[in-house]
Amino acid sequence: MELIGLIALLSAVTTAVAFSVDRQQYNYDCETRSGNFEGDIMLTERQQETVISGRDPVVTEVDKWTNNLVPFVIEADSLTLEYAKLIREAMAKIEDVSTIRFVPKKQERDYLVISGESTGCWSTLGRNRGLNRMNISPSECMFEGAIVHQLFHVLGLGHVTNQQDRDHYLDINWDHVRPEHARSLQIHGGRVLPNHGIPFDEESIMHFGSKHFSRDGSDTIVLKNKEHTIGQREAMSLKDIRKLNIMYPCGYC
Repeated sequence: MELIGLIALLSAVTTAVAFSVDRQQYNYDCETRSGNFEGDIMLTERQQETVISGRDPVVTEVDKWTNNLVPFVIEADSLTLEYAKLIREAMAKIEDVSTIRFVPKKQERDYLVISGESTGCWSTLGRNRGLNRMNISPSECMFEGAIVHQLFHVLGLGHVTNQQDRDHYLDINWDHVRPEHARSLQIHGGRVLPNHGIPFDEESIMHFGSKHFSRDGSDTIVLKNKEHTIGQREAMSLKDIRKLNIMYPCGYC
């Protein structure tokens, strides 16, 4: 087994408990109310046009973070040292299983600013020129798994729930979906947000919750395998880790 794969396997097995969040504690509404693309992704104008056309990937090679380095700033005005520590710990979980490195911003022109506005959990997608944004509301989504979910968006990864092979694994209860969010549950073509050759993953941290975009509190997303649940914010799955390492195979090496 290649070194990265071995590290990923060992880390996923030994750190799953560290991400433990009772699924009943996490309110997925914090990822839907902002009105962004699929609830929690803030697209640029160019990315919006790309999604509409469906002809090209939203995130290409030039939209990945250079040398696998993500310069960041944590806003002290909205996030305490305790919250900043938790965010850094979530970053470390990603660093432990990949060649991605989050580094304090110095003079870099492209960088990530992490804020703690009172409501909402959202982020930009991939590396955009200049300022990139991510918000983690301390009262709603200050959990390691929720932070990792947003950091995956920052790295350029989308939601697995919209993957093109999803209908073999789940059903959408369209009658319970808020009309304004119906588009958020449409399947992506293989080019818009590629799955990097990784089959559908029920355990991915990049799923919506089972009641995402619900108009009445009923389930909107139901797995065909009734023994499983969807939408955890506890730990990266092995397929999540594999996908990340396919997208970012190496940094300086």
